[in-house]
Order: sequence, then structure tokens, then C-alpha cells
Amino acid sequence: DMKVLPDMLERKGISWKYYANADAWMNALQAVRHVRSGPMWRKVQPPETFLRDVRRGELPAVSWLIPPEGHPNEHPGSNTNVCVGENWTTEYVNAVMRSEFWPNTAIVIVWDDFGGFYDHLEPPHYDILGLGPRTPALIISPWTKRGDNPDGGSIDKTVYEFSSVLRFIENLHGLKPMTERDRRADPLSGAFDFTQEPRLDPLIIPPRDCPSA
Repeated sequence: DMKVLPDMLERKGISWKYYANADAWMNALQAVRHVRSGPMWRKVQPPETFLRDVRRGELPAVSWLIPPEGHPNEHPGSNTNVCVGENWTTEYVNAVMRSEFWPNTAIVIVWDDFGGFYDHLEPPHYDILGLGPRTPALIISPWTKRGDNPDGGSIDKTVYEFSSVLRFIENLHGLKPMTERDRRADPLSGAFDFTQEPRLDPLIIPPRDCPSA
């Protein structure tokens, strides 16, 4: 049992949901005793509920979206298909972009490991947990900094870590850092420009035709 960000959101009256299958090993909140056995568990709902909440205009202020097992989680091997996982993510991102929530939303897509590929940069060593080799991250919002790419995107070279997402949420909602790790994490400062006019015309990505797995 341990304190988690949903505890702090609850105390501040900030809406949240954790969209993940209850019996999936990737559902981290099922491992936290007071969440799994308490009233907050009703806010842990299947991933497809996210699309319903977007359509109904009921998306909470903070959401976690965890793909189900199999193709959507993009793990290579075991007859999975990364293309199917890409299409799953595209469907959910497109739903937000087409919704009333798009003007005020930041989407952060992260992968939980680096895939075992070589990284020529030695990571900083903050504590016993790392950092480790770099992992991909996509930050999608009308408020991201404009770049030179044809779609207006940019590459952010700021050093982030997974706690950077936590710190961003804490800053956004006036919450105190939970640990020294998120206290020192950069809150995605290089990704956004809140002084610019938001880019409200979304870049809708069509699904790809996937080869059979």
C-alpha cells in the first residue's frame, strides 16, 4: 500500500479515471491495496469506456489510458502486430481531437521500456533506479511548441523521465510533489508554449492497412 496521485486528486476534488482492464498485469492500481479494495476502484474502468466518455462529454480532468493485452500494447513477438497497436492509439487520439476537449487537452504517449535497442547516450544516474536508456514519448496538444516539421511539430531535447508527466499534472492542478523524484523532474517545460495561439485544427491520422500478424 502506498500513496498515489489519485489520492491527491481526490482530496482536491479533481476528477480522474484510470482506463485499464481490471485483470491485466499492466493495471498498476490493482496492486495498491486501498485503491483495489476501496471506493476509488469504481474509477478504474475498461479502456473502451474512454471513447464513451469522450462522446458523452464526460472525460475527467486527468486520465490514464492503458491498452489491453495483445496487439494494442505493441509488444513485438508472440504473433503480435505493432501496426494494430498504432491503429488502436490513433483511434483514441483522433477521438479526443474531434471532441470538445481538444482545445484544453495535453496527450502524453509513453512506452514503458526502450525495446532493448542500443542507445549511444549514457543516461543520468539520479538514484538506484536510473535514469535508464531513452524511451519514446509523444506530446500532442494545441499548445505544443511550433516546429519546422511539415506538420508543425518539433523535437524536444529536454531531458524528461516518467516522473515528468507526474510533475506536469501536479503543477497543472496545484498539487505538491509526492517524492523527491518528481520534485526534481522537469514538468515537460520544453514541450509547450502557452503564450501562442492554440492550434485548434487537429492533425487526424487515418488508420493504416496492417499486414496479417
